[in-house]
Amino acid sequence: MIVPQHVRYYDEIFPLPGFLADPILIFGYQDVWMPESGPPFPSEFFNYPDLNGWLHSRGCNEIVTLDHFDSRANLQYDMNDPVPPHEHERYGTLIDIGCLEHVFDTRVCLENCMRMIRAGGHMMLHTPVNGYYAHGLHVFNPEGILTAYEINGFDIVYVRYCHQDGRVLDDPGGFQDSILWVVAKKTRSLDRFVCPQQGKWSTRYKDVHASR
Repeated sequence: MIVPQHVRYYDEIFPLPGFLADPILIFGYQDVWMPESGPPFPSEFFNYPDLNGWLHSRGCNEIVTLDHFDSRANLQYDMNDPVPPHEHERYGTLIDIGCLEHVFDTRVCLENCMRMIRAGGHMMLHTPVNGYYAHGLHVFNPEGILTAYEINGFDIVYVRYCHQDGRVLDDPGGFQDSILWVVAKKTRSLDRFVCPQQGKWSTRYKDVHASR
C-alpha cells in the first residue's frame, strides 16, 4: 500500500535512470491510502486510487499486477512455487512494496522475482529489517537481501533505511519497525540461483583457522 509517510522514497526511486520500463510487474496490488483527517499531503500519488493509475499517468503502458489473493490482479501465482518459464525475463521493472516478507519460501520467491526481470531491468524491494511483530512471516537481515542480489548478477543502485513513519535511518538496528528500500539492476540472465552465506561466520572461522 502507498502511504503518505513513504512518498519521499518513491519520489527518489521512480525517477532513477531507466527504472520504469515496460512491461512493469507490480508484486502485490498496491492501493493508495490517504488519511481521512490531517493536513493534505502534496503528492500526485493521491490523485489516483492505486499505483497502476499513477504509473499509467506517467506514460507506462503495460502494467501487470501479481497477487495470490486479490481478484483484481492479472496474475495469481503462489510465489512459494516456481513461476512458469514463460514469465522469465518478461519484465523491465518489478516493484515489490512489502510482499516478500509475507511469502514463507523466501528463496523461491526472491528467485522468481529475479528470473522474471529481463537483463538490464530493475527490481525495487521494500521490506522490514527490524520490528514489525506479526506483520509478515519474516523480518530480514539486510546482508542477506543485498548479498543475494550481488551474487546473482544484480548491481545495487539505491539503498535506504527508514522508520515506519518515514524518518531516514542510518542504522536500522536501533529502531523498531524499520524498512529497507533497495533498487537493483539485473546485469545478466540468471543461471543457477546462488544462496548467500552470512559473512560473519565465514570471517569468524577463517580467523580461527588462521590462528591455529
